[in-house]
Amino acid sequence: MQYLFFFISSFLFSQSMTASINGFVRDDASGEPISYANVFLSNSSIGAATNSDGYFVLSGIPLGLYEVNATMIGYSVFKEEVDLSNEESLRLEIRLIEEAIKGTEVLVTAERQKFERSMESSQIALDLREINSAPAFVEPDVFRTLQMLPGVQTTSDFSSALYVRGSTPDQNLIMLDGIAIYNPYHLGGIFSTFNTDAIKEADFHAGGFPARYGGRMGAILNVINREGNTEKITGSANLSLISSKALIEGPIPKWSGIKGSWMISGRRTYIDKVVNALNLPSGSKNADGSDIPLEFPYYFYDYQIKTNIDFNQDHRLTFTRFYGDDVLDFSYEDPVETVSNETVNIQQESQFGLDWPWGNQTNGLTWRWIVSPKMIAKTFLSNSRYRFDFDLSFQSRDTYTYRDSTVINFTNFNWNIYDIIKDQTLESEVQYKYSNDHEITSGFQIKKIKFDLGIQYDLGTQDTSFTWNPLSLKNNTQEISFFLQDRWEVSERLKIRSGLRLTDYNLHKKIYLDPRIGVKYHISDDIALKANWGLYHQFLTTANNQDENLRLVELWLGIPKEKPASVSEHIIGGIEYMSPRNIFYRIELYQKKFENLLTLKQDNANQYEGASQDTTINEFWDTRGNSNGIELLVKKSSGKFNGWIGYTFSETKYFTEPSGWHNPNFDRTHTVNIVGNYELTSDLELSAALTQSSGNPYTKILGRVYDWEQNLFNNSYWYPIDSYLVGEKNTERYDDYFRVDIGMTRKGGNLFGLEYDTYWQIMNLTRHINILSYRYRTKTDPITGNQLGVQRQPIPMFPLILTFGVKFEF
Repeated sequence: MQYLFFFISSFLFSQSMTASINGFVRDDASGEPISYANVFLSNSSIGAATNSDGYFVLSGIPLGLYEVNATMIGYSVFKEEVDLSNEESLRLEIRLIEEAIKGTEVLVTAERQKFERSMESSQIALDLREINSAPAFVEPDVFRTLQMLPGVQTTSDFSSALYVRGSTPDQNLIMLDGIAIYNPYHLGGIFSTFNTDAIKEADFHAGGFPARYGGRMGAILNVINREGNTEKITGSANLSLISSKALIEGPIPKWSGIKGSWMISGRRTYIDKVVNALNLPSGSKNADGSDIPLEFPYYFYDYQIKTNIDFNQDHRLTFTRFYGDDVLDFSYEDPVETVSNETVNIQQESQFGLDWPWGNQTNGLTWRWIVSPKMIAKTFLSNSRYRFDFDLSFQSRDTYTYRDSTVINFTNFNWNIYDIIKDQTLESEVQYKYSNDHEITSGFQIKKIKFDLGIQYDLGTQDTSFTWNPLSLKNNTQEISFFLQDRWEVSERLKIRSGLRLTDYNLHKKIYLDPRIGVKYHISDDIALKANWGLYHQFLTTANNQDENLRLVELWLGIPKEKPASVSEHIIGGIEYMSPRNIFYRIELYQKKFENLLTLKQDNANQYEGASQDTTINEFWDTRGNSNGIELLVKKSSGKFNGWIGYTFSETKYFTEPSGWHNPNFDRTHTVNIVGNYELTSDLELSAALTQSSGNPYTKILGRVYDWEQNLFNNSYWYPIDSYLVGEKNTERYDDYFRVDIGMTRKGGNLFGLEYDTYWQIMNLTRHINILSYRYRTKTDPITGNQLGVQRQPIPMFPLILTFGVKFEF
């Protein structure tokens, strides 16, 4: 007991003889918090990196005088003398001034500190500059930039969906300011829903992510919006060929110690407005013979709002909202046709309509409480709604007028496919920094999701009406999760991050355990080894055809109670090297195993790419899979020339009962991505991107089979049928994919006192033909009429595309 008392007394005495420094690092011009900035004391080993809020804490500092340093790429070095002789905690508000990098001091202190302190495997944080560095399709897009990273693949130019290390898009957790987004695409997947002008950074985990994230087994992407300028009102506008977007931000007027900031951004396509204003003829005529003007039926729009209120230095309330919709609204009415003779007058009318909106709506409220310099608590309440509502209607009206009577035949047909998801989430998280070497994070999450997926047919006539619901899937799921995570720097060379996540899924009577561990070991100051292992469960899936090349929307549903939860095991190992010239090298090997996946059932005899599939939306094959690969990343983040080179070798195989083991249609064995950005002059930047990869798998058609089938109601009647004879599933591949994009940005223009930049982009500069799929038809001899076989023609992806735009700032 004496020894125990002596130990406790010594510990408390040592703690009382130390001090701490905490605070925020912000951009001096805008007040925007700076993530991953490095704060350290000169001539000591005490230092820390800021989190996503720009917050840092240095603890266990012996009493005395010190020099505080703060560094970040693109900013001047901050230095300030502080006096910690009074045994107190010191709160600092550090402002970094943006400037061009002229020396090596910032490079050494900022990038190297990040390299030494980072624990995550397969993780990359992209800021706005890096998102904009790659040439874009029409406008910069965070998903398109992520597709240029190792381990991330896609199925075609027309899709911005992310296939990460063998995982499908529904296995990725996509978040905007921490709120789940279920279909984050515009224009059928060509664009993501995120307006890059409003993005502060994109935190991407390709695998091995920590225990604080759950509910998905593929990858994590958290897009964090800007907080808003705390100093003055500023804004920007961007005009491209198909859309315009604007952003405005500013401070909340200070009142009784309360301060804050706000940001509003919005975007809309305007092709529909341009086409409608031109009043072009559509080729159809009105009843009076005049031209019916052409109307473009599609547009998308979105807007984002973010507001921060600081009640004092310890309490902050943040509200964030996103709303985005794609709208396809088309209607057509045939001119009234009249046919008459001596006995009857017939008047025929018909109209067709398509109303198809889909999109996301989110709201989130976050309370951040700095309980003490070492402890931060966050409580988060959010709701997210995804809506897909396809409504097709047709009406016809035939009026027969005889000499003394009138007969009306009326038909009304309506076909509706809908999928509605409502997600309500409450979560709380506490971060406790026990010391500079030890940090514990714990929290819980309650997630309630309502799924409503269905198909409805309505048929009505002048005498009767009929409604049929061939599909109606409704379920309410609830996930209650608790996680505990520990980050421990055992020594200067060894760091360990361990965690455990427990989840109760209300449709299953069991607790799911997801243990996870990551280790980092520094062989030297420049070289580090990393390893990660973990289990990841998922409790929802999509009812989409796995073989479709184009996916306009994703149809979501919860894992049924008779099916086990999907699970994936991640094993990752790698080595990292930070060169003296500030170039980052990383090699990673990974293995992912999937169990209890669900694959939509389809007509196996008709499984060739491009064929129509006979599918049911509520029957699934039990599926398992394996994915293995090796990835190389070389990345330079600063200087006049920056960018990265990524290479991926991977193999993904899935197993289903009818097809056996096969490569899914998104599997690419080899992929090389090169992205470069060069500052030619102070006002002229050039960018380029090159992608080359193996072709995607497809099922080859071997021929066409002809047969006869007997009518069940009349045995004397036979009718011909034909079908395609196909080979083994996905054993053929398209030709290799290749594309070169270039871009140029010219800065420093001035129009009516507004500064502006102009940019030009060329996609597929070499006009390489990349095959999306094949179109099949039966070739016939024009003389004899004999069928000669099946002929296929390639359907290409993007041709050469030139785009340009203008960005204003005020």
